[in-house]
Amino acid sequence: MKRDTELLHIGDTPCDWNGAVNPPVVHASLFCFESLQEYLDTAAGRTQRYVYGRSGNPTTRVLEEKIAFLERTDDALALASGMAAISTALLAYLRSGDHLLVVSCVYGPVRQLCDGMLRQLGVETEYFPCSASADLSAYMRPNTRVIYVESPGSLTFDVQDLRAVARVARAHGAITMIDNTWATPLYQAPIPLGIDLSLHAGTKYIGGHSDLMLGLVAGSAEAMAPVRATARLLGGILAPDDAYLAIRGLRTLPVRMARHQESALKVARWLETRPEVREVLHPGLPSFPGYALAKTQLCGYSGLFGFRLQPRDAAARHRFVDALLDVFSLGYSWGGYESLILPLITHQKDNPALRRALGLDDDTYRISIGLEDPDDLIAALERALATWASA
Repeated sequence: MKRDTELLHIGDTPCDWNGAVNPPVVHASLFCFESLQEYLDTAAGRTQRYVYGRSGNPTTRVLEEKIAFLERTDDALALASGMAAISTALLAYLRSGDHLLVVSCVYGPVRQLCDGMLRQLGVETEYFPCSASADLSAYMRPNTRVIYVESPGSLTFDVQDLRAVARVARAHGAITMIDNTWATPLYQAPIPLGIDLSLHAGTKYIGGHSDLMLGLVAGSAEAMAPVRATARLLGGILAPDDAYLAIRGLRTLPVRMARHQESALKVARWLETRPEVREVLHPGLPSFPGYALAKTQLCGYSGLFGFRLQPRDAAARHRFVDALLDVFSLGYSWGGYESLILPLITHQKDNPALRRALGLDDDTYRISIGLEDPDDLIAALERALATWASA
């Protein structure tokens, strides 16, 4: 069967659910034993079963099986948010005295985690530019424990060389992790490329409807064992209701992603033709610096990209954004059915040197193309650019 077909049915067992097409939502914190022997067998690890809500739930397990299938690996774990997934995975592998390598374009809250909590725990974080991903040998130390990448990045969409990162990590005994939210496991499979753990903010495309918080970690059974143990201790589990919504989102993921991809490329190509636009930051455009590398790692593109307008004053920026809000929404997230615009005016504003290094300026925007007709989105952008250009 094709993967889209298999995704619809993997993990589903209607015969166990009285013929229900969708899995039941199991509201249970407690799962009881039928005998003392069953209790002892479970405690000794001879029997696998549900015991307590913090350790697993039947509804959530269906979601995890589908994600493991998409990521082409053994196991997946669902958690309460993307940051819950990221922090759990990092805490599972890092100890005081360890060295952590993180790509410089990383999601802002991950940088806060590294520079705050992990530093307090004695972990040293070093950031490397995306351009260095082809050979990180010079950054490796005897105590380098984890390399963390985000490809493509979620602000300027920088692409890192996943195969090269994996090779260096394995040569030095380090674990590799990637934030794979942008591409989804549908369009990028990092684990076959050599990455150990693939992480997601399933809040975005996998949920798809801007109505749930979800984090995911996927990897081999061996790589996932410490993550599962840490998750049980930290307790950042996913509620079964949200697992059900995520499963529903997965039913339409291939259809939605195809529409996001097609519409976003149409809008991006149109923006490239506009004199008001300095640059379009989309990994699927030949003009994008990481286009050639992206073609070797991605089999599709999502609906999130960026663009830079010609420099103007604050009043022009306000006119541009406000003129879009009859069709676009203004907000931080992405990956839902609705189109979003986000001016990157405030990102890393308190760190001008980092802001410049990341390629951000006051005329850079991030745009998430939703499921509206792309011609309506282009018309809205055209009106907004006219307002932006007015005196």
